[in-house]
Amino acid sequence: MLKRFLILMMAAGAAQASAPAATEILQQVDQYRMPVNSFEANVRIEAGNGQEPGTYVIRGANYNQVLVEATSVDQRGQKFLTTDSGLFFYAPRTRRAIRLTPLQTLLGKANIGDLSRIRFSHDYDAAVLEGETDGCPAKSCVALELRSRNEAATYSKITLLAARQEGRYVPLKAMLYVASGKLLKIATFDTAKGGLPPTTRYADPQRPDEETRVVFEKVKAAEFPANMFNPRTLEQ
Repeated sequence: MLKRFLILMMAAGAAQASAPAATEILQQVDQYRMPVNSFEANVRIEAGNGQEPGTYVIRGANYNQVLVEATSVDQRGQKFLTTDSGLFFYAPRTRRAIRLTPLQTLLGKANIGDLSRIRFSHDYDAAVLEGETDGCPAKSCVALELRSRNEAATYSKITLLAARQEGRYVPLKAMLYVASGKLLKIATFDTAKGGLPPTTRYADPQRPDEETRVVFEKVKAAEFPANMFNPRTLEQ
């Protein structure tokens, strides 16, 4: 009996040791969502309901500095810059950049933070949720609870479902909560194809049929001068 008990304990310990930590799972998810640190990407947002798609160029560096520039006709010239010190917005008719929150709506169900704070691991602390979570059977995926660690985070809490595929964890779905505890929306991640980040579909939990799709049409590694991510640069 003692021998059997020791074998079971060793097997359990080995399984626990081989299971990646929550932070490692989150880093793998982030790598899947944006495989390069310093990048330039073309993004299209499709909100449906007869709205014209919005198009944007995103330039990012060091995980926490991102400049989003609108290129579609109705928003052309608008710029959003996010750093650890906050989110800044500039429009051609304004004299200077103003501060916004990451929850500012960009188009449809997509917030500016959904584009400018792509990597979760920079803004959230992660922990594995024990037991089964709705939509996440224990044998096929893992559920993480993400808690915001800074004011730059778009959401106060995220329940992230990730599955192990081809030796790494990829995102399946995320429940996105605001400070009041309200479930604001649900993000569903399509399978990444052609070297592009996955298309993300955002929906109001009360109106799941009304989706907003964030589609990456092009992404490449790029380097930028440091002053590109200075709020004063927006006004030039």
